[in-house]
Amino acid sequence: GRVEVAGEDRPDLPRPARRIVSLAPSVTENLFAVGVGDRLVGATAACDFPTPARRLPRVGDFLRPSYERIAALRPDLVVVASATLTSADAARLAGRLRRPVFVQIPRRYDDVARHLEQLGALAGRPQGAAAPARALARRRDDVARRVAGKPPVAVFVEVNPTPLYAVGPGSFVDDVIRLAGGRNVVTSGGAFPVVSKEALLAADPQVYVAMAYPGQPSPTFAPPLDRLRAVRDRRVATLPADLLSRPTPRLADGLERLADLLHPR
Repeated sequence: GRVEVAGEDRPDLPRPARRIVSLAPSVTENLFAVGVGDRLVGATAACDFPTPARRLPRVGDFLRPSYERIAALRPDLVVVASATLTSADAARLAGRLRRPVFVQIPRRYDDVARHLEQLGALAGRPQGAAAPARALARRRDDVARRVAGKPPVAVFVEVNPTPLYAVGPGSFVDDVIRLAGGRNVVTSGGAFPVVSKEALLAADPQVYVAMAYPGQPSPTFAPPLDRLRAVRDRRVATLPADLLSRPTPRLADGLERLADLLHPR
């Protein structure tokens, strides 16, 4: 197998991919967004958007796929996206699959448009990325104009409550926080670190945002976290996790909604 890590504007395949297996929900969503969802022959158990993705054959969990199921689908390309995937993981994946593996590592909001263009090129339909890429840029610029000149708001973005995972530096969500007029109070520990109560209290954000999944209760703050400035000022909110955690065209929705929370109109 061959691994190619995203970075080039024109991914190298001898011919357009016709049978693609996606190993990430964002890849699946983005392939549909550029109009080549019909090339998908397999996806992970978490690939649930758009609705047609739910009918795709399942190849296992994210980064824990069934190599036998993938091989049976005879893909000519496997695509994975992850903000935390190591090159060793990717090489191991390609070695087991013996098929081309293309890796996309999102680090910034603008990487979404670039990844859409790469997927369009891989499938021989580069023009399919044009409209969603333009929309991402337009909506980013609209938010930038709205928050221009306003002091950045100190914000903590919760990824998971127990253990308490947060958005950290170097992640594409960290970039979204900046674009939305925020200042991430988590400044170390990697893209999605575990944060202690003590560290959260010391950071004392003005706004606390929790990524919410269907059926998940709203955040609660037992002592001593009830002393947080965001809790006292009632600036605790939730955002649908898929709008912030998936580097897809819907990240523009997450950006706009986060900007509304940080800088109410």
